[in-house]
Amino acid sequence: MAVTMVRDFSGRGEISSRRLQSNEPQKEMKLGGDVERPEFSDLVKDFAKDVNDLQLQAGNAIDMLATGQAADVHQVMVAVEEAGIARDLMLEIRNRVLEGYQELIRMQV
Repeated sequence: MAVTMVRDFSGRGEISSRRLQSNEPQKEMKLGGDVERPEFSDLVKDFAKDVNDLQLQAGNAIDMLATGQAADVHQVMVAVEEAGIARDLMLEIRNRVLEGYQELIRMQV
């Protein structure tokens, strides 16, 4: 899953209605003639990798600004904010998954 979903954030609490697609080819396995989607764990790993890449890019932009190689403060701030939003989104997804898991554990059978 690409982090393009973070870039589509409008700032008004909504995400663009167009379908979010990965830049990488999806894994397709055929079981009984149906196409199976990628595993949730693979999506989480890819998203975590994308968030980490954004964090590294923001760190590099800050380093370039500190050394005088980057003169555009605006681009550095955009990179830092983009990385922060991606991190916040990842943490919120983690929190929601944990809440769902805890709710399942509390269910009585």
